[in-house]
Amino acid sequence: MRARRAVRVVVATLLLLLATSIATPQRASAMYIDENPGYGPIGSGLQFADCPWGYACVWEGLHVIGNPPTEHRYYHYGAYSFVAEYGDHVVWNHQTGGAKVMLCLGYNGTNCLVVLRAGQAFHGSLTPFNSIKLTA
Repeated sequence: MRARRAVRVVVATLLLLLATSIATPQRASAMYIDENPGYGPIGSGLQFADCPWGYACVWEGLHVIGNPPTEHRYYHYGAYSFVAEYGDHVVWNHQTGGAKVMLCLGYNGTNCLVVLRAGQAFHGSLTPFNSIKLTA
């Protein structure tokens, strides 16, 4: 009898915890533009060894720590549609001059909302974006 009661209490507690975790809204990631991603708190230029000058690069996660390989590297101007890109990422415009990187809601570089000048990095979720566009 006591064992049954103990099992019921444990099951009720687990169900309550499950219901609470489902009902709690998930915290949204902050989105920000880093003006100088090669230096400062997110690391040094050495952290970006996998992203040569002239490229736009994408890493998974909100911060590039250590020297992880890039998830994607783009070199030529144009639009590139994302396939299954969800969650937090860093997008760094390591191009030079007036070259820009845009993150776009539509496929094929349409409805672009985020514009990164050369040297800037985006930190945030790529979930709403369906393409990236490199322009002069």
